[in-house]
Amino acid sequence: MSEQDGKQASTLQPPTSNDPKAWMTYWKELGQSWRAEPEIDAARQKYLDERRSIKSDIERGNYPFKGIKLSRADVEWLLAAHENGHGPVDWHDESQEQRQGIDLRGAELRKANLAGLPLTRMIGGQEWRASSEEERSVAVVHLEGANLEGAQLQKAYLEGAELQDAYLRRTQLQRAYLEEAQLRDAYLSKIQLQGLTLYEPNCRVPTLY
Repeated sequence: MSEQDGKQASTLQPPTSNDPKAWMTYWKELGQSWRAEPEIDAARQKYLDERRSIKSDIERGNYPFKGIKLSRADVEWLLAAHENGHGPVDWHDESQEQRQGIDLRGAELRKANLAGLPLTRMIGGQEWRASSEEERSVAVVHLEGANLEGAQLQKAYLEGAELQDAYLRRTQLQRAYLEEAQLRDAYLSKIQLQGLTLYEPNCRVPTLY
């Protein structure tokens, strides 16, 4: 964030109501046009901050948000707070090639509206060939029925992800890892697939519209 942006952010005041239009205008002025929900309250922020401080442990199957139900507002806050406020990974910025996205392994995001969110390099699964079946099963992110229209999932780690009935229209999936992902009845239309790792023996691939 530039000094000018910082000064602007310090003078902007968040809306005092839950009016969606007011919040969208506020986020746009802050340079976070991908946000749409009102800011989560202080108690929820504290809880999520404590959770994200948990160190991932592959052998024990412990992850910051394993089994935690997250809303779009939660994910928006996690993206904005990612890496001490550096925010989400920008796929088009070469200087960010080594950054990792937010770790959502094991998180509950069933039917969540994640449309348009910058989830580049999100971690939502465990590397398929370097882990046991048990390690992989507890790491998968649950996105059944989620709306991922236009979401940026470039180079996201979604091995084994539960994506049944998910809506993936115009989703950016360049170089994403989807080995063994469950895509039964998912809707895929006009998605970006360059470099996608998908086809494995047990992967169920729907018709691409």
